[in-house]
Amino acid sequence: MKQRSRARRLVWTARLTVAAPFEERFPFRSTEAIERAQRRRLRESVDHAFVHVPYYRETGKRLGLGPGDFQAAGDLGKLPLIERDRLQADPQYFVSEAEPLDNHLELQTGGSTGEPITFFRHRSSLYERMLTFQRSEPVNAKLTGRRWRRRIAMIAPASSSTTDLNRKVGRQRFWKGVRTVVITIPLFDPLPEIEAQIDAFRPDVVSGYGSAIEAIYNDLATSDREFHRPSVAVYAADSLSDQVRRLLTGLGIEVLSVYQAVETPTIAWECDRHSGLHHNLDVCPVRIVDDDGSELPGGESGRVVVSNLVNRATMLLNYGLGDLATKLPDPCPCGRTLPLLSHPQGRTSEWMLSRSGAPIHPQTMRSILRNFDEIRRYQLIQEQPGKLRVVVVAAPGADRAAVAEAIAARAGELGEPLDARVEFSETLSRAESGKVRTILRAETGE
Repeated sequence: MKQRSRARRLVWTARLTVAAPFEERFPFRSTEAIERAQRRRLRESVDHAFVHVPYYRETGKRLGLGPGDFQAAGDLGKLPLIERDRLQADPQYFVSEAEPLDNHLELQTGGSTGEPITFFRHRSSLYERMLTFQRSEPVNAKLTGRRWRRRIAMIAPASSSTTDLNRKVGRQRFWKGVRTVVITIPLFDPLPEIEAQIDAFRPDVVSGYGSAIEAIYNDLATSDREFHRPSVAVYAADSLSDQVRRLLTGLGIEVLSVYQAVETPTIAWECDRHSGLHHNLDVCPVRIVDDDGSELPGGESGRVVVSNLVNRATMLLNYGLGDLATKLPDPCPCGRTLPLLSHPQGRTSEWMLSRSGAPIHPQTMRSILRNFDEIRRYQLIQEQPGKLRVVVVAAPGADRAAVAEAIAARAGELGEPLDARVEFSETLSRAESGKVRTILRAETGE
């Protein structure tokens, strides 16, 4: 088994070495070439799913659909929308029977929006995942000034979908001495210990949950001591506030975001022009839909529906990821032709309720809070319809009374007024996965 695993890594190393330069140029290819790559992967995925996956075999028979009905990514809307609770209830219903289940890697989502979801990843999709990482390599090389032996400090829970995956495929051994040198710093270590490990390693890149990066550099920025400043901070999983983005930029640290999930390959990633996230539509096409499942035009915010075109274990076509985002209509000035998505704007479970019970988009409060430089981080806790507790981590020297008064006043002036009670804290609560959710419901803690 060890010899087979070592041989597989050697084959992947060789293939990646050959393919990496082509993949780095992929975002600059013509729109027609990118769409051709998408259609090829779409045909292969649909053909496989309708033959080998019980859910698609049965759904196709029930609806009179076959592989020939899916010629473009938009056709995936012909399939029923798969909700997370359906996958959670019967994960093997969506797994390909082409290979034994033991051949796949078993992963779980963090469960920060409810019970965890079991997801099976085919080993070949790991290669595709590594390839899509190459698309942002020119950005990382430019910002760090290091194309080879780039030092990355990854801050993550000791057990999470990301660290478990890295452990299973030997990512650190795979890359060490080739492109990057990676260490993993446990997220739940005390903050001074995390900061000391970063200083000792002196990474070019710090990577982790947005909330973790916020906590570290908010603390360091308010201290009197010198500390190592990486060239780049890359965040995923949960959000990074606009205030802390500005703080990091002021410290000379470039901030980039990656949009991914356990159930998908890398969906989108940010370049140094910060115009949005470049959408890897050939491996993970995204539909933005309203509550009825109808596709929305570019520029309108809605539910994110994804299709994983590279995994041959758990196959998810037309899957509701639970996020809110927008397709941005304008191209990025960097010259890449991959279209742009907005940063995820929250989760569908994070909608707030007005006094009348009408839903309020999470961006409503974010648009108020993002303009306060006195706020480092915040968390919104809906105690009951129309009533909101705003937990704020404030910058040093902030006039807390004035901040609280201004937030309450602006929340009360909304079209659907919210009664916002502001309190201040040094930390924000985390889910068991280690993520910090911006919006919680007091009655459920979710």
